[in-house]
Amino acid sequence: MSKKMTDHQKDIFQALLARVVRDRNNLTPETRRQFWELVDEIGATQKDVDTLKDLLAGPIVIYMNYFFEDALIALKDGKPYKSKERAEYEQYLKSLEAMTDDRIAANDRLMEQIAYKRPIQQGGQSAVMDETMLQRALVNVNLAVETITILFTRP
Repeated sequence: MSKKMTDHQKDIFQALLARVVRDRNNLTPETRRQFWELVDEIGATQKDVDTLKDLLAGPIVIYMNYFFEDALIALKDGKPYKSKERAEYEQYLKSLEAMTDDRIAANDRLMEQIAYKRPIQQGGQSAVMDETMLQRALVNVNLAVETITILFTRP
């Protein structure tokens, strides 16, 4: 489907998605209408919409859900952990060109930092990820999944 879109249309899709993921209050009937008008404008099939959801939302929320679930296990066990589901989803995202080997390697290093309770740099600050932080991240990811599911469901 992305082959059918202009760069401008891709930008609009990404902006709509980013807006609703950043703040669920932005998931208004108007936003949903704009989203589905754009889907219809490019003549996308339901399969196209599902692929777009994976391309745009997959790396943001679906993958992160797997990552944070694995991080909780890694933190508890004190060693890096990668579930079969996360490994398979990484390969799927690679096949869509939505994730690179470099990104996967960076995420593996991040998992090591979490497992070994090493500080992680984020926004100019350094902190050790604890269970509370990971649980909060999972809640936020699950809210984003719900929001995206609503956006990608035709009204």
